[in-house]
Amino acid sequence: MPDERAEISADFESEGGATMVGGAGASGSLVPAQGAPHPTEILLRVGEPKILQFSNRPQIHAIAELVWNALDANATHVTVELRRSHLEAVTQIVVKDNGEGITPTQARESFRDYGASWKSRHTHTARNERILHGRMGEGRLYVFALGEDFKWESVAAVDGAQVATKISANVRRPTLWHINETPAADRTSGTTVTIQVPESKRLRPLEAPDAAANLTAKLAFYLKAYPHVVVDYNGKRLNPDEIIEASTDLPLDLPADYAAGDRPPIVTFIEWKVRMSDRKMLICNADGLALAEYGGDWSDNVVSFTPYLRYSRFNEVSIEDLHMLPMTQSSLLDAANKAVRKHVAARNAEISNQVVKQLKDEGIYPYPDNDASPTRAVERQTFDVVVTVARNALPQRGSARQLSVNLIHSALERDPSDLQKILDKVLALNDEDRGHLARLLERTELADVIGAASTVANRLDFIGGLRKIFADNLLRNQLREVDQLHPMISQNLWLFGEEWTLARPEVGLTNVLAAHLGLLGDDVVLENRLDPVVRDDGRSGRVDILLFRGIGDERSNERIIIELKRPSVIIGRNELEQIKSYARAIIDNPQYLGVPCKWRFYLVTYEYDQRILRDIRQKGKPDGLADDQPEYEVWVKSWGEILDAAERKLSFFRRQLDYEATDDRVTEHLRNSYARYIPASLHPPGPNPMPFS
Repeated sequence: MPDERAEISADFESEGGATMVGGAGASGSLVPAQGAPHPTEILLRVGEPKILQFSNRPQIHAIAELVWNALDANATHVTVELRRSHLEAVTQIVVKDNGEGITPTQARESFRDYGASWKSRHTHTARNERILHGRMGEGRLYVFALGEDFKWESVAAVDGAQVATKISANVRRPTLWHINETPAADRTSGTTVTIQVPESKRLRPLEAPDAAANLTAKLAFYLKAYPHVVVDYNGKRLNPDEIIEASTDLPLDLPADYAAGDRPPIVTFIEWKVRMSDRKMLICNADGLALAEYGGDWSDNVVSFTPYLRYSRFNEVSIEDLHMLPMTQSSLLDAANKAVRKHVAARNAEISNQVVKQLKDEGIYPYPDNDASPTRAVERQTFDVVVTVARNALPQRGSARQLSVNLIHSALERDPSDLQKILDKVLALNDEDRGHLARLLERTELADVIGAASTVANRLDFIGGLRKIFADNLLRNQLREVDQLHPMISQNLWLFGEEWTLARPEVGLTNVLAAHLGLLGDDVVLENRLDPVVRDDGRSGRVDILLFRGIGDERSNERIIIELKRPSVIIGRNELEQIKSYARAIIDNPQYLGVPCKWRFYLVTYEYDQRILRDIRQKGKPDGLADDQPEYEVWVKSWGEILDAAERKLSFFRRQLDYEATDDRVTEHLRNSYARYIPASLHPPGPNPMPFS
């Protein structure tokens, strides 16, 4: 094998073939074959891992580096073309410029030593026409991020004659570069880089809708400084003025030694009119030419921006020094990050205020200025965030705009989970903005607060609705157990404990309960066996209903059994003894013997006999606990007691919500949420609701 630190010259019988001249052990450059021009093989003086690390560089950054190489050669027109197959897959990337080209001498020098470049000895391009971007000789290696076979075809003036130089390489032998020079009479200067893209290579960042904008962001300062320079990306001319919304220089809070130079470091904050997917801070020289990226993507739900950290001391910084910036310039980078965060917060507030003011001026802002309740304040704050993020997706005028605003307001009031559906289907908010909004709401927990507030309000309304029904003789007598009271209670088992909110009937328990159902009398029916007692007209028979739920894991289990007595039944000693005997029969069932489980049996109705007060008012035990055993508990509760206990638990939240359960409000809640289950007298005039099914 040849020494990778040797330069080998060879005659080529055909492109890609070579006849070696000299021995591998010769010192210095080997003697080339006689005759000129001659083809050359160059072994790059660095190991393969060093080169192949460039295959992981961002693809847009790789394109930018190839464009910079063209601009550093004084090109005034650079085109980037993605060539496709008949199946629309990208097969080639071609970067073409009209610059001064690469001479054979420059090619041999630059492609031999890693980091070697004529640019390392200059600050400006030839004839001092423009500022140089690159100095490290790394730009060419970014091709490894884009494909697997690479070719440079360049024409440059050498001693008054045009000379063509072809350079080729591939990913299979990344240290080996072929250089071939030929006369190029009557050909203009310039360079064309052709990259072959394998079928397996994915180029999503280059094909994305914002690819041209992301490339423009990296070249923005240069293109504004040299307006005669044209860069085309896949048929689109890059124009910073088309996508720049605003530019602001942010002063930095830094130690005094940073002010010693003529130009202290600043962050130029460029705000874009379009969303950028590439949003890292760019480390730049004093003129704003991007040298490297720093940190992660800056992501904001309201403002799309790129921060450019500009500093004169970065004008001559090496690639190694750039990698060391987090250690050598930590105070500068921290100050830059703080300045960006502060400015973003200010811009968020400014834009949000503008959006809210516009909605108020249009008369469609849904919140009064004098509503100071805590929950309304949180809801209003969330609404302001949502409409600010969605400002560009909102219809610009008319009833459609007002409808969109009302839908957002309604979702926050009733069910914040509907908000994503509205943003998706009604406003057609794009995926990125929805993602930003979702992350913001998760981070601030505003949606959780509103969701909790909505849950508390709905529960208070439900309690108020049941009180209204039970307190009215007509409504109480109209209330049917099977198709009205039972489904309402089964949807609100938080009345018996928050842990039962998401519990479901336990399938394996059904047969065991049914086997002992006779202990409770013929009129008691399991909740999942109600069909036989529903009459043809949809009205229920006179039955009591047994609800059952189970929760737990491999360590322990809990089960709750609730017997809903008809409001007309007054619970006495017979009913109490029945539920006790039923509980013991279930507990003693062989299926549950020795199983770690806690059972709770509830006997619930509108009223109970005063003669069982001593059974349910025992000293040292909670009111209603009639039988307290290690494995089970038997409770007797009236609806008044259950609703009162639940309301007390919610009292703190009610005070925070500044909530009042008015008669109109609870009636409206029952009509909206439980229209199928409420007595006929509670329905407004008009068609009857659909029967329960």
